[in-house]
Amino acid sequence: MPSSEQPLSHRNAFSRWFLETEPPASDHEGFYEGEQAAQAQQHKHPWWQVMCLTGVDYFSSLGYAPGIAFLAAGALSPIATLVLVAVMLFGALPMYRRVAFESPNGDGSLSMLERLLAYWPSKLLVLALLGFVATGFVITITLSAADAGAHLVENPFLKDALAGKQVVITLGLLALLGAVFLKGFQEAIGIAVALVVLYLGLNVVLIGRGLAEVITHPGVVGDWWTGLRHTYFSPLALIGAALLVFPRLALGMSGFETGVLVMPLVRGNPGDTPERPLGRIQNARKLLTTAALIMSTLLLTSSVVSTTLTPAAAFWPALTYTHGVNLNDLARGSAAVNVPLDDPDSPRQFYTLKLPASTAAGPQSFNVRAQTAGGPVPLAVTVTPTSPGSATVTVNKPAGEANGRALAYLAHRLMGEGFGTLYDISTILILWFAGASAMTGLLNIVPRFLPRYGMAPEWTRATRPLVVLFIGICFLVTLIFRANVDAQGGAYATGVLAMMTSAAVAVFLTELKRGHKAASLFFGVISAIFIYAISVTMLGQPQGLYIALIFVAAILVISVASRVSRSTELRVQQVNFDEEATRLLRETAGRGLPLRFIANRLNAGNTREYRFKELEVRLDTHLPQGEPALFLEVAVTDPSNFSDTVTVTGAQVGRYAILRARGNSVPNTIAAVLLHIRDRTGVPPHVYFEWSEKGPAGNALRFLLAGEGDIPPLTHEVLRLAEPEHVRRPVVHVGG
Repeated sequence: MPSSEQPLSHRNAFSRWFLETEPPASDHEGFYEGEQAAQAQQHKHPWWQVMCLTGVDYFSSLGYAPGIAFLAAGALSPIATLVLVAVMLFGALPMYRRVAFESPNGDGSLSMLERLLAYWPSKLLVLALLGFVATGFVITITLSAADAGAHLVENPFLKDALAGKQVVITLGLLALLGAVFLKGFQEAIGIAVALVVLYLGLNVVLIGRGLAEVITHPGVVGDWWTGLRHTYFSPLALIGAALLVFPRLALGMSGFETGVLVMPLVRGNPGDTPERPLGRIQNARKLLTTAALIMSTLLLTSSVVSTTLTPAAAFWPALTYTHGVNLNDLARGSAAVNVPLDDPDSPRQFYTLKLPASTAAGPQSFNVRAQTAGGPVPLAVTVTPTSPGSATVTVNKPAGEANGRALAYLAHRLMGEGFGTLYDISTILILWFAGASAMTGLLNIVPRFLPRYGMAPEWTRATRPLVVLFIGICFLVTLIFRANVDAQGGAYATGVLAMMTSAAVAVFLTELKRGHKAASLFFGVISAIFIYAISVTMLGQPQGLYIALIFVAAILVISVASRVSRSTELRVQQVNFDEEATRLLRETAGRGLPLRFIANRLNAGNTREYRFKELEVRLDTHLPQGEPALFLEVAVTDPSNFSDTVTVTGAQVGRYAILRARGNSVPNTIAAVLLHIRDRTGVPPHVYFEWSEKGPAGNALRFLLAGEGDIPPLTHEVLRLAEPEHVRRPVVHVGG
C-alpha cells in the first residue's frame, strides 16, 4: 500500500542513521527493545541482571536520599523512612506486581488506564499523565547528573580544582549521556551489573561499619532519641509528624515504574506466548520484590547511620540571606540578624548573628564561625550601607560537607580517604548511569503512545531524535535549577508520586471493574495514600507541578498540531476481506472492470434503502444504469485511534451486494479499501458520493473528532497523498 513517508533510500547517510527506527543488530543488547522485539521475546536476560539495569536508577538514589530525607524531616528522618519502607513493601510492591501481570510488554501502568477508558477521554488522560512521566524521568536524569557532579566537586582530591564548576560538570555529564545513546549501547546490561554489584557492595561495607559505630557508641542513639522526645511529646505526635513528611522521601521508590517498563528484557519460560508470557511475569515479580527488599533495607539503615553519625550542620544546603539593619543600632553594636540555616524558604534552624559595632561609610566584610545546635558553620558576612540610616547585611553560608552526599561523607570520615574516593567513583558512575535508565523509560514510553495516536511525527519512533530532544530539555532544567540537588528534590518526588498514583488508581479501577471486592478495597486504600502523598508534595513544593504542567501543555499542543497535520495521511496498516466480501468482489469483477462503489451510510439496511440510494446516486453522478456497482459502507470504531487494521465483511440484501468495512475514519477507510482493491484487480476502482449538507467548519471538526465530516473531498485528498500517480489513483465522483 502506498505511503506518504519519504523512502529511506532517498535520504542521505546522516538522515538514515539519525532517523533509524530499528537500532543495528549490535545495539540490540541495550536498554530499549521495540514493540516487535518485545513481542518476539528477543534478547532476554535473567531477571537479576535486568534488576541491575533498573537498579542503577533505584539504588543510586542512596547517593542523595539520606541527605534529602534529613533536610525534610531532620532527626525524624529514620522514623519517616520507616513509614516510607512500609508504604513501599505493603503498598507499592503489591501494586506493581499487579501492573507486571496486566502489562507484561513494557507499557507500564499507562496502558492499564488507557484500557479502562475509551475514545478521546483515554487519549487525553494518557497525554496528561505523559507530562508527569516525562517530569519524573527528566528530573531523574538531571538530579542524578547534578549529584554526580556534587560528588566530584566535594572529593578532597578535586575540591580545589573543581570549586564553583558544578553546573559545567553536570552539563558535561548530560552531554556524555546523550553521546552514548546516540552511538547505541552494546553492553548496557553488563555495565549495569558491574556497577550495581560494586555500589551495593561498598554500601554494605560502609553501612555495616556505621552500624558497628552506632552499636559501640550507644550514646549517639540515646542522644538522638532524647532529642526526639523533647520535640515530640507523645508517640502519636511522632508518628503523625512522620506521616506528614514521608511524601518528601518518595524518591526512594523511584525504580518501580522503570522495573515494569523494561519487562521485555526479562527472560521467561520456554512455554511463554506473546499473549500469556507467564514466565516473564513471574520473573519480573521476582525482580520487583528483590529490588524492593534490598532498597528498603539500605534506605532504613543508611538513614539511621547518617542521622546519628553526621552533624546536622553537615546536611544543610548553601544559602544566601539578606536583611536590613539600622545604622544607629550597628554603630552601638546592638544590631543582630536571625540567619536561617537549613532551608531558605521554611527554616527550622536559625543562628542569631550579632554584628560588631561599626561606623564605616563603605562595605565591610568579615567571616564568622557560628556555633549552632547542628555544629559549627562558617559564615561570610558583608555589611553595605544603602541609604541614610540603614544598611544591608548579606550572609553567605556554604553547603555542608554531607549535603547531597551523606553516605560519601561518612565513607571519608569512617573509612579513610582511599575508601571514600573509591566510594565517590562508584557513586558518580552509578548516578551517571541512572540517567541512562531514566532515558530508557523515556525512549520506551513515548513511541508506544504518541505515534500510535497520530500525535507525533513518525520520526519520534526513532531513538536518536528523541535523545537529542530529551538531552536539550535536561540542559534547560539543569540551568534553571543551577544543578542544585536539593532544589530538584520536590520536582523529583512529584514525578515519582505521579507515576505511582496513576498505577495505584489503574490497579484499583481494574479490580473494581472485575468485581474483586477485597482487592479493590485494599488498592483503594493504597490509592488514597498516594493521592495524599502527591497532594502534600505539590502543595508544599509546587516546582514539580509547574514543570509537569509545562510538559503537559507542550505535549497537548504538539499532539493536536501533529494530529491535525496528519489527518489526511493514509494510516491504515492492513485491509482484511472475509470470504463473503471476497466472493462478491470476484463476482462483480467478472462482469467487467473497473469496479464501481456507491458510498452509503447504513440506516435500515433493507432493499428499499439500497434501491433509493442507487437511483439517487446514479441520477446525481451520471452513473449508467447498466454498470454494476457494489455498496461500500463504513462503521467507525474508535475515531481517537490513528492507525488501525480495516476489516471488510460482505453482505447480500436482495439483489444488492454490500461491502461493510470497520475502521477509525470513514475517508481513510474508504481510501484504504479502494487502494487494496486496485492492488488486487490491477485497475483503479471508482467510488460515487453525494455532497454533504453540513457547513465546512462543522465537517472539519466532525472529521477530526468523529472520523466523519465531508467525506468526498477528504477521501480524494487521502488518495491524492497516498498515490501520487494520477493514472493509478482510484477515481472519486461526487454529485447532488
